[in-house]
Amino acid sequence: MRAGRIGVPFALRLIPRAALLGAAAFALASAGCAPSGYYRSTTTSLDSLVTLQSQQQKRLGALEREIATTRESIQATRASSDTRLSELNQRMDMLQGKLEESGMRFTALTQKMEAVKQKISSSDSVRVAQGGRRDSTAGMDPEEAYQAAYSDLASGRYGLAKDAFTSYLRRYPDTEVSDNAQYWIGECAYALGDFQGAIEAFKKVAENYPRGDKVPAALLKTGIAYSRLKEMNSARKYYALVIQKYPKSDEARLARERMVQKNHTP
Repeated sequence: MRAGRIGVPFALRLIPRAALLGAAAFALASAGCAPSGYYRSTTTSLDSLVTLQSQQQKRLGALEREIATTRESIQATRASSDTRLSELNQRMDMLQGKLEESGMRFTALTQKMEAVKQKISSSDSVRVAQGGRRDSTAGMDPEEAYQAAYSDLASGRYGLAKDAFTSYLRRYPDTEVSDNAQYWIGECAYALGDFQGAIEAFKKVAENYPRGDKVPAALLKTGIAYSRLKEMNSARKYYALVIQKYPKSDEARLARERMVQKNHTP
């Protein structure tokens, strides 16, 4: 040890400077000699921490409430979705049942139509071979007999169709399509150029089937047939009758158009 290094003992020089500073600070605090600014700073920091902690707790509480609300909403939505899904499944099952039932009906109807077509084809061949004078629809039910007559009409065999519809009405005067059959007799006569016969047939539609859906068309065609015979006063009479009784019908619109024409002949 060299002489002249007086003041700090050798042992103190071996202690790190940081430790010495810490000890000095501790000694000052213990002795009540810490600066007053230090305490104010510490107090402010603690207050800030308490305030921050309170804010965080409020945010945490709000988040917990939001999560609870969301959870309840999800559960309610899931329950509603399950109910709606169950209802949809029930509806699908019901529709599936109806579809299968409709398929069975369609198959049965197709089979019946094929049978009718075969009978119509056979009756067509027989009537054509016999000149249409002999009634080959005998033995058919009303639907088959009507379809056979209509097949002749659609094929342009107006003479055969007129005879077939006349035979149909003789056997079945009160079916749902009897008024149609009477109307088609008039159309067949008109197509054959027998306008007087057409007028008589069309008039029977309104006389025998006043509530039938073919009455407006029959009245209009009666007027048109009269116009073909150049009986214009009678033609106008039936046009006016259509307009008066069925003012909103398509037949009334056509009748109005013919009423304003100078020449009513088609």
